[in-house]
Amino acid sequence: MPLIANTSETKDGKNTTIPANDKPKPCCVCKDEKAARDECLLFNGIDSDKCKPLIASYKECMKGFGFDI
Repeated sequence: MPLIANTSETKDGKNTTIPANDKPKPCCVCKDEKAARDECLLFNGIDSDKCKPLIASYKECMKGFGFDI
């Protein structure tokens, strides 16, 4: 079975290709963004508008590594 590479667009608009065997695990990337998001959600609640920019930042970071969440 061939491994398929993922292509994603970085913040500066450039496309990057991450070979499937070199793709990091989701738990190993965007740790700072995830920690900030989790802390905000913990102290402000899931429906807080304060957390929306942090959630968006985390999603954008994950997208840069080829994860579409």
